[in-house]
Amino acid sequence: MNNEELAEMHRERLSRSQGGSRSTFSLHDTDLVVVEEHGRCLGSSLWPSASHLARYMEGWDIESNLPKGFTCLELGCGVGLPGLCAALLGALSVDLTDTEECIPIAQANVDANKLGDVVEVRELDWANSPLTVTYDLVLAADVVYAPECHGPLARALLGSTKRGSIVLLAYRQRVLSDNAFWDEISKDFSMQLAWNSHPGHLPPALEGRFPGAGG
Repeated sequence: MNNEELAEMHRERLSRSQGGSRSTFSLHDTDLVVVEEHGRCLGSSLWPSASHLARYMEGWDIESNLPKGFTCLELGCGVGLPGLCAALLGALSVDLTDTEECIPIAQANVDANKLGDVVEVRELDWANSPLTVTYDLVLAADVVYAPECHGPLARALLGSTKRGSIVLLAYRQRVLSDNAFWDEISKDFSMQLAWNSHPGHLPPALEGRFPGAGG
């Protein structure tokens, strides 16, 4: 990612009000507390892709797709909303992972929702910490944006999954070079378009990958 692209992401991130906030996200009959620290780092606020992923999970038929007491990993978790949703939806264990600067905000959300018996927060650097433990469900939202992370992210997905694992990845295209990431993971994963927030339109990086989905 070049300096201009990174600056744009920071402007988008910092355009929100500075300081901390608490809100709620309703999942079925439960309200999850969402703690944010606007302006602290890229992952300390709730990004739209994470909200979309969490809302998709609410209506997803988990029982038909995952074993009872499934294990879950969230990569680049930020505040950790999708992973927290997984905990409420029946996960036996959830690992929320991100870079060091995001660990406090992720832990704050685990504590605010009293989910520490199911959810663990830990630091993970995709480039320098190969994953050797596999999970039934891997979650990621808005993590495909920096070209230098494409390879490490693809390896993290491959290292954390096994036959039968499911990856739910919420994506918004930011740079044209994202094509390389999708080319890479298509070698090892069968991909399906589960939901599109803009029906009839796909980001250029996804055009042609999902026949009949629009583009």
